[in-house]
Amino acid sequence: MTVYGLCLASAQAQELDTRRDDAKPPPLSLRLSDEVISKAVRETLAESKGGPKPGPGKALSGDAYQQFEKGFSDAEKPGCLGPNALKFQPSGTVVKTPFGAFNVGIGGILALPFWAAAVVRGKCN
Repeated sequence: MTVYGLCLASAQAQELDTRRDDAKPPPLSLRLSDEVISKAVRETLAESKGGPKPGPGKALSGDAYQQFEKGFSDAEKPGCLGPNALKFQPSGTVVKTPFGAFNVGIGGILALPFWAAAVVRGKCN
């Protein structure tokens, strides 16, 4: 009985091998569907969940370049007719009293003398 079962199993295995050889695999465009891709992505994410996560590194962050750009733009002279014309010309004054010195900021139309001083001194373009 076991000999008969082994012969039958080997015959079935040979038949499966011949079927596999005759059948060509479908083209790659048919094998790669959205479902197959999403399944592969899910499996990959499930495998990599336990792995170490890289911390924020400074090598590729561009932090030094961003700091340089910020410093460069901060040092640029503003336009005289722009909103930041008094960037390097303070539009305020210090009032000294017996209680101490107080910085009084002046804005609006009262800042026109300070704007004129910035133009004369070359603090704006």
